Amino acid sequence: MMGITDGKYCAERGQGCTMTQLGAYLAEPSGYGTERWFLPSNPAECTAFFRDELRHLKNLDAVTCLNLATPKLEWGLEAAECFYDAGGDIVELNVHGGYRPYLEQGKLRAMVLPENRTELYKWVGAFTELDIPLIVKFRAGFIEDYSPILDRINEYDVFGVHFNIADEENKRPNIDFLHGVKRNQYILLVSGYVRSWENVDELLGIGADLVGVARPTRENASFIELLMSKP
Repeated sequence: MMGITDGKYCAERGQGCTMTQLGAYLAEPSGYGTERWFLPSNPAECTAFFRDELRHLKNLDAVTCLNLATPKLEWGLEAAECFYDAGGDIVELNVHGGYRPYLEQGKLRAMVLPENRTELYKWVGAFTELDIPLIVKFRAGFIEDYSPILDRINEYDVFGVHFNIADEENKRPNIDFLHGVKRNQYILLVSGYVRSWENVDELLGIGADLVGVARPTRENASFIELLMSKP
């Protein structure tokens, strides 16, 4: 949740999490200072920014992940390295979001279209050359079949794949989509309209390794802690 899930927010709501995610943050030097979600353009300042965010999470027994979007590969790589240098654990490359300026440049969702996949694979390959593990985030339903993309990125050393499987019409997770996701060696993370332990249990039961929760924590700061106490 861009502009919401900073270190303080995650610390207040992350008890019980296996992984907590900061961002989305945007790596675009010219945007720094215009909105709080643009990262500092200077590497030293960017590292210091992440270190300050991560200090809030020291009392959580959770892996830290950065949700990152960028219009240029080199900016994204630099931001990922800054997060790693600050002590972060994982970077998630967001190629599904709805940030309009990036959509208009053919980034984010459009990167999964056939005409843009060469660039997508180039980005995935470059990020996996870094020391920090990589998760790639997609959205269910934007294209009919993700299998060719999943097969290709499985050739790289990708730590995980994250699908937003929100069924906007029925306001629930899209279980049918998850049934059709081809499994490879990476961790599979899903999120989208997770509202109950029954949702979590069902998603884990059909193949998800991790289940993400975001929006319900805005109404209830203890949502995740209460959710994890159900079993």
